Amino acid sequence: MNRAAGEVLVVGAGAAGLTAARELSAHGISVSILEARNRIGGRIYTHRHGAEALPVELGAEFVHGKPPEILDLIGPSRLKLREVAERHWFIMQGRLVKSAEFWDKIEEIMDRMTHDPEDRTFEQFLDTLPNDPETAEAKKMAVRFVQDFHAGLINRIGTQGLNRVNEASESIDGEAAFRFPGGYAELCDWLCAEAMRHGAIVHLSTAVTEISWRKNEVSVLTTSDELERLVARRCLITLPLGVLQAGSVKFNPAVPNEVVNAINNLATGHVAKIILQFRERFWEDLELPIEDGSQSLEPLSFIHSFKPPFPTWWTTLPVRTPLLVGWVGGPEAITLLKNDDEVIIDQAINALANLLRIQVIGLREKLVSAHFHNWQSDPWSRVAYSYLPVGGLKAQAVLSDPIEQTLFFAGEALSDGHIGTVHGAMMSGARAAAEILRSL
Repeated sequence: MNRAAGEVLVVGAGAAGLTAARELSAHGISVSILEARNRIGGRIYTHRHGAEALPVELGAEFVHGKPPEILDLIGPSRLKLREVAERHWFIMQGRLVKSAEFWDKIEEIMDRMTHDPEDRTFEQFLDTLPNDPETAEAKKMAVRFVQDFHAGLINRIGTQGLNRVNEASESIDGEAAFRFPGGYAELCDWLCAEAMRHGAIVHLSTAVTEISWRKNEVSVLTTSDELERLVARRCLITLPLGVLQAGSVKFNPAVPNEVVNAINNLATGHVAKIILQFRERFWEDLELPIEDGSQSLEPLSFIHSFKPPFPTWWTTLPVRTPLLVGWVGGPEAITLLKNDDEVIIDQAINALANLLRIQVIGLREKLVSAHFHNWQSDPWSRVAYSYLPVGGLKAQAVLSDPIEQTLFFAGEALSDGHIGTVHGAMMSGARAAAEILRSL
């Protein structure tokens, strides 16, 4: 039996879906949000653990740069942001390097890429550069950065997409970074509360399996026995790219071939992130060798190496907590994520002990808990976040174009220049909401 769900159905209660629902409902549009999980937030997933109730970010953690999509909400929401201590150290040839030389070399590569007229893979671009020792070292660093930060495969990620991302980042002071001290989930909670205050209805544990549509009418089949089939005039689909590519949702009739091709031509990035909670901030009492002596790790913020499986670690500075976060992206993450969670946690502990030059057994004695979520095996995400392959900009444009002014798509994968970010998802959701308002 069909059931009226209002004017707009929003599939997915992540940052894009919640932003769109808030905007639409504020304009008096009746909105129903359908979320497969038993919580809102999507790939924003703040977990609280222990007596101190520390916010553990299993998904998105940082606000990258100064995006108005988030900063403009700080006043109305009364949420707080805390700037991250952007101090990056590197382990090179067994020593700690504190200079900016690492970033200088990466920026040099990226600057050269802006003058490349072709849209080619990053690997192909690197092959056009000299192989002298200095350039070879810079290329090695650039590969590490693209794999970890963009979660991309260098034989697929496109140069034009990278250029667009770099330009967009520069426009919002992308070198700055912030955290929500109370956890990223606070932002989602506020967006959802605002949407509900204006009349939006949220249905959790309600996975969409089929979307039947014709111009000005959408009928959505869900897994909920209570909701059965919902009917509305418009449908906004904010599912992660990995879910769309897996064909988890059937379209009846099928969407145009160019839309299918656009979905399949975008790329899903793979990331492994682990959060280790210790009894105390033991690393602050450690030292690592530098060129002219040793460096205390008391002010440690970010530390990078070239050794898998977890080449990057960070603390929660300037807030001092007993948490250390390990990170790896790209092909090494793909390999690592084939293991069970317990194996991944063991490898993380071993990698951290090796990085800090301490005994594994001693590190384990200090460990309170380990937190890990495999977004790639999660059926409601199947991806950490997206990146742009060769031709990705065109695919984004196709998928962002409404189908018969009835089906709309949004999400971090469709953000112009801010792909893979929360504010990019919000930007995409706001764009889709504006298009829906114009269509009604």
